[in-house]
Amino acid sequence: MASRRVGPMDDRGTMWEVNVRQPLPKRGERAADRDRARAAVAMSRADYAVMAGELAAQAALAIAEADGADARIELLDAQLERLRAVLRAVETRMAAAGGELADRLTVETRIASMQLAIEEARRTAEDARADVRGRLAIRPSDPLPAYVAPSVNEIDRDQAAALRLAAARSEEAEAMIRMAGASSRPMTAVGVRFEREEMAMGDANTLGIAFMSEIPWRSRRYARAEINAARAEQGAAEADAQAALYRIDALVTRVERAERLAATARRLGNDTLARLDAEYDALMRAAGVGGAGSTVLQIVELLEKATEAEVQVIEAETAARMARAELWRIVPADTFHIQTPSS
Repeated sequence: MASRRVGPMDDRGTMWEVNVRQPLPKRGERAADRDRARAAVAMSRADYAVMAGELAAQAALAIAEADGADARIELLDAQLERLRAVLRAVETRMAAAGGELADRLTVETRIASMQLAIEEARRTAEDARADVRGRLAIRPSDPLPAYVAPSVNEIDRDQAAALRLAAARSEEAEAMIRMAGASSRPMTAVGVRFEREEMAMGDANTLGIAFMSEIPWRSRRYARAEINAARAEQGAAEADAQAALYRIDALVTRVERAERLAATARRLGNDTLARLDAEYDALMRAAGVGGAGSTVLQIVELLEKATEAEVQVIEAETAARMARAELWRIVPADTFHIQTPSS
């Protein structure tokens, strides 16, 4: 600061002053701010892991759906060849005047229905693959990744990304409570002042030290509101953590049930298919040597039963793979490495 003084007797003088002030940190403010920053970093990492787990789960779900559709296509193609063999047998009998037109129409109708089912499965597979490419930004010319999913044994629910995120939110809220408590205290500052007044009779120098403090008219009321808001956020984070634990337990048990069902379906399906294949061979021999007219219908029904049994196995295995794909949402947060310029 600089000023010019003119007195009543034309007494003139120049004054200038240098004043330096340094606000003092409030008690507990810096430590709370450091804890809040650490919690914010942990929350960002956990949030990244949650998003990465969700993306991995959605991609694995689509890949499992595409693989299941491919398995149905392979099954239906094999059954279609069997139906065509039946159709050839019927046409051979009709050429020998031993077959009926109704048998041929029945087989042709079933063939058309199976061809439609194959096309629907192909559409499902292509839609699922397009979904994966869109989610993972993979060009149509590049190959898709194979199905990968964690197992139940790899899950550590206490380290799940959702729980880590909730814990970081709770820690941030705790730091905000402490920061709000620190903000309720008055702000203080220290200062050093040097003043020089230049007069005709000589210069006068003044050196002073100051201590300043604000009057906290409303800061405590504001701090109480911030503390209440932070406590509400902390309660919400704890509730989210509890809900995440319930979701994790439910998902793990669902995967276990799906895998048990798939194992049972494979075991029973193999036994059923062995019996149906033996019956199919017997009926085909009967149809080839001029069996009764009802033999064709029995073969068609038998193939439908075999297809249904194999489809049940495929659906059970696909359901188990899709359930395992959702385990990506609850894998440990450290599974997904955050790429940084220094890493």
